[in-house]
Amino acid sequence: MPRRSDSRSRMICAAAELFRQRGYHATTFSDVVRESGAPRGSTYFHFPGGKQELAREAIARAGDEMEELVAEAARHAGDPGSLVRALAQIVASRLERSGYQSGCAIATMILELAPGDDEFSADFDRVFARWRAALVTRFEPMGIAPGRAVVLADLTMSVFEGALVLSRAARSTEPFTTTIEVLVSAIDHEAASQSAAP
Repeated sequence: MPRRSDSRSRMICAAAELFRQRGYHATTFSDVVRESGAPRGSTYFHFPGGKQELAREAIARAGDEMEELVAEAARHAGDPGSLVRALAQIVASRLERSGYQSGCAIATMILELAPGDDEFSADFDRVFARWRAALVTRFEPMGIAPGRAVVLADLTMSVFEGALVLSRAARSTEPFTTTIEVLVSAIDHEAASQSAAP
């Protein structure tokens, strides 16, 4: 028999995926219960703050996910460019498997909620800060200077976000992979410049 915490965790994971695909406003507690298999009566037990509390948990889970993805990609990388390429392969594969429904974990919610909600905006900013830090922590030991590592992390995040939108619209990974290869070339050039510097 699943533990209570399992039910809560399943609801957070289901909500995160539904918010990723549909956004905040188009996702109901009933959708989350159905997707998670959690008992119907558990919604307000686990999330007394309602849908907003569930969303904030899902946003925090997105930060965990980005850190996990960067760590996984780093296991297959020996330099900054190969790290970004490995991360892109993981993300592109997931996008394709989802039928082009699952892009960035929080992008859909950001477009809906960030302009008018300071608390959600702060939560979203924390997720990007965690993604940035995860990249910087990997880039620096690979020879990228600290200040440049932050710039390259921001560039990487920006390119991923835009390229995911293009690929979801095209229902093809081609825009994503093509754009990422240009990013990797820029990162490789940066890494080569730094290693050649006196």
